[in-house]
Amino acid sequence: MKQLNRLLFAAGAVVCVLAGVLAFLLLNPPGAETQAYVFSDRAATDIDHVQITNAQGSFEVNAQDGGYLIDDIPSELIDIDRFIEFMVACSDVRALQRVDTGAHALADFGLEEPAATVEVTYTDGGALTLQLGAQEPLSGDYYCSVGDGAAVYLLAAETAENYLIVKQSLISFYVTPPLEVSSALSALQDVTFSGGPLDRPVTIESVAAGDEEVRTLARSFGAATHIVRGAGVYELDQTYGLTVLEPLCGMTAQAIVAYGLSAQQEDEMFAEPYMQVAFDYKNGGDTAEHFVLRFLPAAEDGSLFYANAQGSGVVYVIERKAFFDISYEKLLLRWFLSPLLMDVTGVTVVDGARTYAFAVDNTDAKNPVVTLDGAPLDVELFRSFYQLLGSAANDGTYLGEQPAPEGTAAMTITYHYGGGKADDVMALYPGESRRVNVYVNGVCEFAMRDAFVQRVQEALAALEAGESFDINW
Repeated sequence: MKQLNRLLFAAGAVVCVLAGVLAFLLLNPPGAETQAYVFSDRAATDIDHVQITNAQGSFEVNAQDGGYLIDDIPSELIDIDRFIEFMVACSDVRALQRVDTGAHALADFGLEEPAATVEVTYTDGGALTLQLGAQEPLSGDYYCSVGDGAAVYLLAAETAENYLIVKQSLISFYVTPPLEVSSALSALQDVTFSGGPLDRPVTIESVAAGDEEVRTLARSFGAATHIVRGAGVYELDQTYGLTVLEPLCGMTAQAIVAYGLSAQQEDEMFAEPYMQVAFDYKNGGDTAEHFVLRFLPAAEDGSLFYANAQGSGVVYVIERKAFFDISYEKLLLRWFLSPLLMDVTGVTVVDGARTYAFAVDNTDAKNPVVTLDGAPLDVELFRSFYQLLGSAANDGTYLGEQPAPEGTAAMTITYHYGGGKADDVMALYPGESRRVNVYVNGVCEFAMRDAFVQRVQEALAALEAGESFDINW
């Protein structure tokens, strides 16, 4: 942290002391000339060299090998749009008007000790030296002089402010590129959050971009777009998922702490990150770019963090983002298992000493054939029963990962699949306060109301009798 603090620089704006309305009237008597004065009328690409000297320091821009170098700033870090704006301000330079100075000295215009000096040479052999003075109090434009400074002009603020910058302001403040597709859910793949409030790493995986294993796991949840891997495997709650994923896209910084760092320097600074987020970012292109973002607290109140994209050589300061308060349980959709009926070959329910074996023939997916213990079953009744099974959902209280269960399950529901997918087993064990602890494939982190068990038992009896039943519990 001390290394980070030593590298921190102040990038505040230049503060100009305004003279007030009276001074404006004295310095701009009636009859001031209003025609435009052109100091340079060239394209940005006609620049050979720029040197800026202001209260922030001094920096140079030099043409080299068909491009430009800005002191020691790596070219890949440059904010292209901002750099073009700066170069245009150095190549197309014209005053709004010439000021009648009367008996006033250059000091009255802030030109005895200029706020900035601009020296530009052009590829055609021309050159420009411009001194920037004080800000005119009403318009906000700036006084300036060129060459020997014999005349005073008024320069548009949008041009003049380019001469007051620190070179680091030409660096892109994007930690990650802006989102160019419709949703963060479609751009981000295999996102793993580690540290922060999490007890263990949590991964969000895109089903569409996933491999065969991911697509197979997703079949447990029907039409899931993303799965979450923590202690177990769950379907992502997209609403909350977007809350923590969107800030990863187009993440912008407030300041640059350091740049041009070696991999070793980066790793020394972030040897023990407070939080790390690794992900693939497929942002409208054909390939995904891999990011590993690392974070450290930068303010005692937790409002600011140091951020580093591993391998970038840059350390930023960012505002607190939603993912710093990520809640594992909120990522998980409440429903435990919800496979599509067309994806199962059968369901087995064990209720005490009784086993109910449902076989599902989906040869005609629109008209499945269902049997119970070998006997034909009314398909519409089974659809209602299947809907009841799929309504099993946690009660919203996260229990933490529970130890292996003891005793006998109150009920076990097993989904069977084809295509090489292993069975999904949901085992319900007596819990506390009229709850059952739910173990899905051996992992329990949640409970649900035991009314679910009673409702399934009633439905099983009704199915055997060929009667309808209530699926609400």
